[in-house]
Amino acid sequence: MTELEKFRDNIDRIDRKLIDLLKDRFEYSAVIGEIKTQQGIPVLQSERWDKILSSRKEYAIKAGLSPEFTEEFLQLVHRESIRIQEEITGERDTNNQ
Repeated sequence: MTELEKFRDNIDRIDRKLIDLLKDRFEYSAVIGEIKTQQGIPVLQSERWDKILSSRKEYAIKAGLSPEFTEEFLQLVHRESIRIQEEITGERDTNNQ
């Protein structure tokens, strides 16, 4: 195995871990959707989202990552979480954040 192949194998392994972590995160999103349904809480809570985005961008900067990339990535993850919760609650977010 060449040095390049070793690094690519490591990236492949990390990608699988990222996917597993996203799966776990979306499972938690589903449970949260069920709780929101039971408690009559709307899917999108803008104040919470703003806090999450701000704190994660700060964390990303400290980790040496681009805050712009982090925001784009988190927007995608957040949209999927909203979609999952809307499926559970029957709610439809017109802002599509």
